[in-house]
Amino acid sequence: MKNNKHCEHCNAKMVEYKHSFSKALATGLWRLHIANGIVNIKDLGLTRNQWDNFQKLRYWGLVAQSYRDDGTRLNGQWHITKEGADFVEKGTAIKKSVWTYRGKTVRFDGDTCFFRDAHDVTYETRNTYAANAVPHNQ
Repeated sequence: MKNNKHCEHCNAKMVEYKHSFSKALATGLWRLHIANGIVNIKDLGLTRNQWDNFQKLRYWGLVAQSYRDDGTRLNGQWHITKEGADFVEKGTAIKKSVWTYRGKTVRFDGDTCFFRDAHDVTYETRNTYAANAVPHNQ
């Protein structure tokens, strides 16, 4: 199974991806936190990297997309969660890395990370990111 990155029945990708908390994610989280409420991320003044990776904050449960009362999603609208606010304000810890499978968190990994310790990480190209994927074990 280690080298089988596709389903034998439907050929869908069967890989997990590792995401690490970074300064870019910390900046996006901080800007959402100080905006205080439901905010469209286009109003946060993020760089392209911060914009493209902002949604990864949900893998740690730090942010969530916002929805109308009828259950329909408010496009581009996000809010900080209690866990996200505690991470920023109270210094609670998260794991440095999270593994996802098809956009869902499957496990956490690595050292403890605090908001105040967020630092730059080397940007991975799309090919490097895909090459580092591992098969998902069901």
